[in-house]
Amino acid sequence: MALAACQEAPPKPQTGGLFPDVGNYQPANLPPKAQLTPTEVRYDLLVKLQTEMMVTGLSCKEEYNDPIIFRTFSQWVVNNDDRILDTQDKLGKLLGKYNKGNGARLFDTYRTKMANDESQRMQRMTQGAYCLARKDQFAEVVTYTPQQLDDYLNKSYELLHTRYNEVGAKTQTAAAPTDKAAAAPAVKPKKKP
Repeated sequence: MALAACQEAPPKPQTGGLFPDVGNYQPANLPPKAQLTPTEVRYDLLVKLQTEMMVTGLSCKEEYNDPIIFRTFSQWVVNNDDRILDTQDKLGKLLGKYNKGNGARLFDTYRTKMANDESQRMQRMTQGAYCLARKDQFAEVVTYTPQQLDDYLNKSYELLHTRYNEVGAKTQTAAAPTDKAAAAPAVKPKKKP
């Protein structure tokens, strides 16, 4: 018993910061032949972030001792609804280029698979560990202005863009471009006869 009293307490668990490593994210639910522009990658990263926030909001009420955490997430969605809806529409159209079907339905299926993957990621690492890893990210992202969200998505892009089948210039910085030319997919040059 004397030994137990002399042992140091285990270190306090660390949160995952703004970009928690909760598994090796791969955009596996995109069609294998899909080629995304840097802007489209950022659209996908916004959906990824929203999905992470949703799973956190649904799962971490007890871990955060926060009975209104899902309401906090829901308000974040409302605050960003135009951008989120625009992103969903654009990703639906992108998915429609590679699969048959209605873009909105294709997006819904894509989003469901992404949410299921995130839930499985949480189960593999345990709910407590997942919530701890996502704590800083959730607490900060729900307070972001549109510009701060752009900055966050640009940083996410820098960390993750190599995992996508990407085409086009990698120098774009707008997470949600306002002009249609910046959001247009790259066009392959036609071969001369």
